[in-house]
Amino acid sequence: MPTKLIDVFLRDEYLRSYSVVLGFVNAPIFDQDYVDRARIQMQADGWSAEEVQLARFVVRDEER
Repeated sequence: MPTKLIDVFLRDEYLRSYSVVLGFVNAPIFDQDYVDRARIQMQADGWSAEEVQLARFVVRDEER
C-alpha cells in the first residue's frame, strides 16, 4: 500500500512527521490526499483548527 511521510511545519518550525498509509489502490492518489490525512491526524492530536490551517506540509517517500 502507498505510504508517505508527511513533515509538518508551523510558523517555520518543524513539528513532527506523520507516516500515512492510504488503503485504496484502485484510484489515483495525489500528495493532497496524504496532506488531508495528516490534517485530520493533527486535529486528533489536539492542534487547533487555526494551527492546522496555518501548517505547511512536505510529502516524501518513506525510506525502507
